[in-house]
Amino acid sequence: MAQQGRRRHVSITDVAAQAGVSITTVSHMLSGQRPVAAATAARVQQVIADLGYEPNRLARGLRLQRTDTVALVIPDITNPFYPLIARGLQNVLGPAGLQVLVTSTDADPAAEEAAVQQMITRRVDGLAFADYQADHRRVAAAAEVGIPVVLLGGRTTRPGIDVVSSDDVAGGTIAAEYLIGRGYQRIAFITGAERVGSPANRVLGYRHALREAGRPYAPSLVVREEISRDGGARAMQRLLTLRQTPDAVLCTNDVVALGALDTAKARGLRVPEDVAVMGFDDIDIAALTTPTLTTVSNRPREQGEAIGRLLLGRLNGSAPRGPQRILFDPAVVQRDSA
Repeated sequence: MAQQGRRRHVSITDVAAQAGVSITTVSHMLSGQRPVAAATAARVQQVIADLGYEPNRLARGLRLQRTDTVALVIPDITNPFYPLIARGLQNVLGPAGLQVLVTSTDADPAAEEAAVQQMITRRVDGLAFADYQADHRRVAAAAEVGIPVVLLGGRTTRPGIDVVSSDDVAGGTIAAEYLIGRGYQRIAFITGAERVGSPANRVLGYRHALREAGRPYAPSLVVREEISRDGGARAMQRLLTLRQTPDAVLCTNDVVALGALDTAKARGLRVPEDVAVMGFDDIDIAALTTPTLTTVSNRPREQGEAIGRLLLGRLNGSAPRGPQRILFDPAVVQRDSA
């Protein structure tokens, strides 16, 4: 009985593949807005019955009207990186008469899926989704019913889904190269528990830079923790218990770096004289810490504006048919902590 409750979700893509027709054909049959040949409609209906597909309410009245709203689904509203994304998005969509609805999911997969379904029910005109888990299946339902989707991060070739991201592998590379160039020998990396998405790609870049510099990769110097200020503090504590402690710590974002700085200060360590600390994202507070935080800029406000332009292009019909990807090049912002 428990297995029945966890049955795999059947999507409109599954129906189209089984029936041997396009997703558009299935959508037209469900909505009744365009004619579908009787034999084709009967075949699709039979597949729907066989697979147990349950079309959501929007699919029955596909894109009948505009609501002038766009949803932004993010993993952590307390991380200042995401309000900057929202600000950039609003800069573009506001003048076009669109409002931005923001919801935070704590990077919980169930909450992410529920948020997407809620936005479909609300009939939002577009969806921007911070792809922390790099799992596009959660936004597929929105794309399948004709809602334009832009992922913040990740990579996809799925129809109806565009991507805006920073080059996280390059970001990890240039951050580690910067620390290597400053003469640091034991460079640690505090990253997230997940092995996908931006944190994992930044670690890949870090490892690439070590390899290019002829440095050995030490797994003990890569600490996985919750991506939060407290997580950064705990990870720094673990690093300081090593027999050979690091002389520089690279953090997967600036919030984690703030936690690492908290621990360093609590231990009476001088930054950067005893240990350097470096972050990612260049949120506003990075320039206000003591010492100010050396970091990697991902231009979040500009990323938000790019998301807005992609969504507007989809909504006004000016965008190309295939998926689009906009990639932002990261840059080191040198301050006092490294």
